[in-house]
Order: sequence, then C-alpha cells, then structure tokens
Amino acid sequence: MGKKILYGVWKGVKYDNIKGGNAAPEGLALDRIASFNPGNPVEALVCNFGFLVFERGVSLAGILYRYYRLLRENSCGRCTPCRTGSFLIEGALKDLIEGRGDSVDWPHILESAMQMRLTSLCGIGRTSPEAIIGALAFFRNQLFGDAEPHKGDMYMTVTAKCIEACPAHVNIPRYIDYVRDGHPDLAEGVLLHHYPLVATCGRVCVRPCEKACRRNYVDRAVAIKDIKRYVSDNAGAGISDLFHGIRPMTDYSKASVAVVGAGPAGLNCAYHLLLKGYPVDIYDKDVKAGGMALRGIPPYRLPKGLLQKETDAIGELGGEWHFGQRLGRDFTVSSLFDDGYGAVFLGIGCAEGAYLGLPDEDRTLLGYRNGIDFLLEIEKGVADGLPPRIHGDVVVVGCGNVAMDCCRTARRIASGRVHVVYRRTEDQASADKEEIEAAKLEGVEFHFLTNPVKILSEDGHVSGLRLTEMEIVGRDSRGRPSVRPKHGSEFDVPCSTVIAAIGQKLERNVFTDADGVLLDRWGNISVSPALATSRPGVFAGGDCATGPTTLIGGLAQGARAANSIDEYLSRGSVGFTPRSRMGEIIRDLKLLEDGAPRVPVLKKPRHSVPTIPVEDRECNFREVDLTFSDDVARYEAERCMRCYRMYAVATPRPIPGNEAQRADYVSGLGDGEH
Repeated sequence: MGKKILYGVWKGVKYDNIKGGNAAPEGLALDRIASFNPGNPVEALVCNFGFLVFERGVSLAGILYRYYRLLRENSCGRCTPCRTGSFLIEGALKDLIEGRGDSVDWPHILESAMQMRLTSLCGIGRTSPEAIIGALAFFRNQLFGDAEPHKGDMYMTVTAKCIEACPAHVNIPRYIDYVRDGHPDLAEGVLLHHYPLVATCGRVCVRPCEKACRRNYVDRAVAIKDIKRYVSDNAGAGISDLFHGIRPMTDYSKASVAVVGAGPAGLNCAYHLLLKGYPVDIYDKDVKAGGMALRGIPPYRLPKGLLQKETDAIGELGGEWHFGQRLGRDFTVSSLFDDGYGAVFLGIGCAEGAYLGLPDEDRTLLGYRNGIDFLLEIEKGVADGLPPRIHGDVVVVGCGNVAMDCCRTARRIASGRVHVVYRRTEDQASADKEEIEAAKLEGVEFHFLTNPVKILSEDGHVSGLRLTEMEIVGRDSRGRPSVRPKHGSEFDVPCSTVIAAIGQKLERNVFTDADGVLLDRWGNISVSPALATSRPGVFAGGDCATGPTTLIGGLAQGARAANSIDEYLSRGSVGFTPRSRMGEIIRDLKLLEDGAPRVPVLKKPRHSVPTIPVEDRECNFREVDLTFSDDVARYEAERCMRCYRMYAVATPRPIPGNEAQRADYVSGLGDGEH
C-alpha cells in the first residue's frame, strides 16, 4: 500500500481520512515521499498547493509555525500584504503553540492571508498563504487541538523553477534582485557562493534556467545569463582580487585533498574544499588552469585573460598548482594516496574527440580532424598570436555546441565556405539556438537531414565529403523522430577540411588496474549519486563521470563532490544530502508546476545583448557579445517575477545534514512576543 493521507488541503480541496478512507489528489505520486531519508518517514508536507498530514500525533500548528517563520524571513518587504501578513501569521502561530492562542484575532489572520494571496507582488507572497487558509477553513480542530512545537525534524527550502533547473541551484531571483537595486557587487556575492567562474558562466552557460523561467508564460524568459555577465563585468573588482590574502583560512590539521584536472569540475571542487579549510593540491596535464573552458571555448565567446583571473582565485585561497602533470604518466591514483592525500577528486574531462567511423575511414588524411583537437589547435595558435589559416571549404559534421564552436571558428580562419551537416532537423539539434543563429548570421551554411557517407580524398588530402539526404520515419526509443537515408539522394560537397564534432570520450589509458576505479558501460567513470567511485576516498565529476556535460553541470558536480569529500573525511562515509532529496520531491510531485501567473502580468519585451557588427568578426577572434548597460540590466532585472515557492517536509527523526535548521528553529522559540 502506498502513502496515505490522514488529512489536508491540496489546491483548495479538502481531504479528510481521519475516520477512514483513502481520498487523495488525482495523479499525486505519494509513493515518492514515503520517507525523506532511509528509516525516516515523511509525516507532513507543506507547500504552494497547501498541506498534507500523513501521521497521527503531528502538530499542525507546530509545522505551520516553522513554515511561516521561514516565510517571514524570506519576505522581501516590498509589498505590504506579504510584509505584514507574514509577520502576523508567524506571530499568531507562535502564540498558539506557546499557549496564547485565545488572544489571537483569527478572522483577521485569515483575512490577512487571503489578502496576501490576492495582492502580493511576488510568488512567495501569493502561494505561501494556501496552507494557513486551508487549515483555518477546514481543519480548525486539528490546528487548535494539539497546538505545540513540532517534536520531530523539518527540512525547508525556498526555491523557484529557475533555481531547480540550474544544476548548481543558484539563487537566481536573489542576484537579480540586487541588480535591480543597483548592487552588482552584492549580486556577485550570491554567485560566488556557488562557484568562482562568474564571468565565464555569464558568457557560455547554456541557460537551463531560462527554459524554466515562468516569465515564458507571459512573453519571453528573463535574460538570466546576460544579467550574470553584467554582474561579473560591473562588480567593481576581479574575482581573484576579492580573495587576495585569504590563505590563512587553510586548516593544515585537516587531511589534504588532491584534485586531478583543472577544468570547471576540478576548479569548483577545489574552490569549495578551500573554503571549508582543506589543503588542496591541483594537478593538470596542461600548463594553465581551465580545462576545456580554456582550450575548447573560442576566444570570441570567452576571452582567456578573463578566465585566468577567475582561476587565479584558487591560488589566492591557498590551492597549490601542479601543472604539466598527467595522470597515468607522472602519477597514479594509488601514488596520490601513497603521498599522503586523504581523498582524491578526478575531474579529468573527456579529452579524446570522436571520429565519424565511416567505412574505410582514414584518420591520417590531411584535413580530417575531430572537433576537440581542432579547437585545441586553434586556441593554441590564437594564444601564441599566430592563428592558423585554412585554405578551401570546411565541412563540420554535428550540431551540438562543440560543432557550433568549430564552424564559427572555421568561418574566421577559412578562405572558403563553411558548412554544417546534421542528420536530424534543426529543432532536434542540441546546440544553443542562439549559437545556431549566430553561425548563420556569420555566413555558415547548414544542411539539415543530411548525413556523411564517405570522405573523399586525393594524394592523402581531404578533397570532399559524400553526403546523403535523410528522411523522417517514425520515432526512436527516446521518442525522437527516427531518420533513415533517402534512396538515391547521395551528392558530393568539395572541401579541404572535414571536422567531426559528434562527441568526445574519456582517455582510458590514464588508469591502471591497481587504481581500482571502475568505468561504466558508456566508458565513463562509474560514480554514485554522491559522486563516489568504486575506490573509497576517490570521487569524480564533470565530463569524465557523465560524458560531455555543460560548464554549469561541471561546476555543480564539483561543488557536490566537495561536500561529499568533506563528509568522507570528517565522518568516514558519504551520507545523505537533504537539499538533493528535497529537489527530488519537488520534481517527482511536480510541485513547481502550478501554471501561469494567476493575475495578468504586464508584457515587457526582452532585451538582447549588444554584439559587434558581423563585418567586424572577419579574420579575428574579438569577443562578439557585449555587456548590458546599467539601465538595460535593471530593466531586464525588473522583468523577473520573483516566483519563489516554499517547501517543507516534517519527519519524526533527525534529518542528517539538517543541524543548522534545527538549531535555528530552537533559537526562535521563546524569544519574546510579536
């Protein structure tokens, strides 16, 4: 039998099974919240839809008090209904559980909650009153009858669709608030809580947050990535400057950690470990930090000096660099432990580019490259001041973000035309849509529903690419339209260069059997949800653990691994992460899917970042996108609807990792009347 509701109110509907029955909201996946952590059942849930109580003996007043205390703490105070209502509701519930409930004007509390729901300016004020309104309307006996502090534990969070969509769970509305108020320096502080590569992420993030943005119901998503870039460019100081002179925070009584790979995942793992006081050494086969962010993202998107300033912050925090050191050649996982490290993080990326794998393919042909090697070669040339030139036409196979970097780079250095060949439709391409549009604007020619058949050559050089047209027939196992070659449609495209930008993989020769690090069936490092590998004390994240991922995905995994390493070194095991579990509940129960705004929202057109003219992009790697002005950044920030939602789960036993919330709750009791 699945989870059973005892009583509650959900989307304004009363569910009362106190005397028997099994009424429940249709389609609500209650089995997904049988327990919060192993052996710790969920006793109650409070959220934007109302509340549900699952167990007898739960103090509804105690749970709601903690929920509305969180509301009061997070009310921005800009509108009277939420500012005043949150204060009144919290105070009334505190009076109730401390024995002063008879003195509360409950009709006034209900009226205040309803005014909050109707007239608050943001999501947190409009949705959080649902629980108290439902309790006062339908379950007064339960609210007043056993009014006492909640005896168990509770985990609470304030989030939004954009926050949940961000792999790093950045508090996006908060830093946008600071931009709106004219404080990009404070906005950068919010971002630095999650990673040091603020300017980098503000330029190359793939923006999953914008796809989730609730503003899409009204017009277009808030330009979140572009606001982040504005923050980094206007915070008043470089990232490394902000951390200058903080080395004494390193606690040398703690075990030291080796981070292998100075890409986004490794950098962020080192960053968070250093902030926790651990001595950290970073090893990388390159001569500079940055990984694929440095070598694989062209300068017209990400100026390298900017990335350097952000990676310098790791050194300012006390991290020790060991460049020119390759795993499997200069050291092994086992040798790191022999050297005394307490834990190891592997962020070695997927540095081996894939080829097309066509029949009789000759990878030694001059002019045949994989996308990773091509971008690395161009980056080195640009860094040395001697970007190479390509004579003739270029064909790039693939339509992901690496393919876009390849074709736009080729367009800057090739004397001929640049083509992109992709076997599916444009809508199915994984590349950022803006990258595709930018490539088209710069003159790249796209050939969708087209696939390579054979590389043509003369005297050891690429001379062309034979292609075939594709047609859509049904759907594949993932639900995407299936494609097959169209009979008799083959044609040749003359070219001097073919670039395969269809994927990349882990270099397997970096491990020995003695390392004890297992790979999964896809050839990536096998990791647990906590990013622990098969060898105790070894963790992995980023491309090497997931396959090619995004920069923000790598940053998020680096931070998660740092937390796991901290648990491993301080507790001897990798435990439970309450924020991740809450994210699962929000996703599985679709708690953020409450539709469009309830009241009309004034449409405000989205601003696009300014760019340099197309004609100024020829034969150079100048940064294409520019930064918002102060006025435009504030305008764009004002488009944010601040659609926070609040969530709380109650359990009978302590939740691992929730010590801070428990202490905060205890300190809030008995501290005077409201």
